[in-house]
Formats: sequence, C-alpha cells, structure tokens
Amino acid sequence: MKKLPLIITLLILVSCSTKKNMQSSTVTITSECPKDGDCTIEIFDGKSIMMKTSEFGRLYYDLEETANKKVVKYTYNRKVKGDLQDASYREEIIFEVPSVKDELVFNDESLQDAKVLFGRFCYCKGQTGYYTIDQGSLRIINEINSKTTTFSLDFTTKKVPQIIKSISFFIK
Repeated sequence: MKKLPLIITLLILVSCSTKKNMQSSTVTITSECPKDGDCTIEIFDGKSIMMKTSEFGRLYYDLEETANKKVVKYTYNRKVKGDLQDASYREEIIFEVPSVKDELVFNDESLQDAKVLFGRFCYCKGQTGYYTIDQGSLRIINEINSKTTTFSLDFTTKKVPQIIKSISFFIK
C-alpha cells in the first residue's frame, strides 16, 4: 500500500513526454561587444512591442502576443568591479520585426515602423530610460536556402550618451 503513491508518480512521469522534434534557433552575435561587459540577445517569437508612457511622461514598453512578428532585445551589461552599488550600467536595444520573406530595410524615420528603442540604465540622473531611435539603419536579410536571418543595426541618438552604436547578429 505504501508503494502505491510511488508507482502512480512513476507512471505519471513516464507517461509525460516532451516534443523531441522541437526546432531550436542559434543566435550568433557578430558585432563587437565592449571588453568591459557582456552582450546578449533574446528573441521573443510571436510578440510585438506596445509602447506606453508612464504618468511621469517616461517611455516604456510591454510585449503582447502577435502572430507573424518577433521582438529582438540586445543587452550590454557592463561588469561592475567590487561591490559598488551605483556602478551598474546597462544598454538595451529593442525592436520588432515582421516575418521576413527576403529583405527588409528601415532607415531613419522608418525605424519607428520597427519600433526601435534604445534603453540606458545607470546612476545617470535625467539620462536613463527608453528612447525612440530615428537616426540609423536596420537591415534584415532572410536567406531561405541556409535558413539564416541576418540582422544589422547602426544607429545614433542625441538624447543621451551611448556606448553601443552598432549591432549585428544572425539566427540559424
């Protein structure tokens, strides 16, 4: 009788299975990351960016479910030396792209069609938060034969100082 809960638990675990044919993508960053930090990329499939403004007039975003779109988030985190509490520094570049057939190019004002945002987070009074980007170029190339999508973004902002001005990576 004491073994009955154990047997039931084992049967449940054995009967549960995961999809073995799940396709996973590999993201490779080809742009240079500053030596004093780490750079990462997150891809949110089936999501879009909803830009909002706080009660204090600051820009922020939420992700919402949307078919045939994805959101890309590139993050640069400066490594903090020692245990300095106010020394953290992070930049984020976020944009939304539709499913690409061949090639998409966004330039200057049309960067807002891709909802390109630059985020700067540090102990920098009055110079933190998210900012829209309207100077630069975003190019997305979908190579159907190699099943690779290449992203290249060059941008500048005069609103706040920035370290990251160019990112490039591919998804396979």
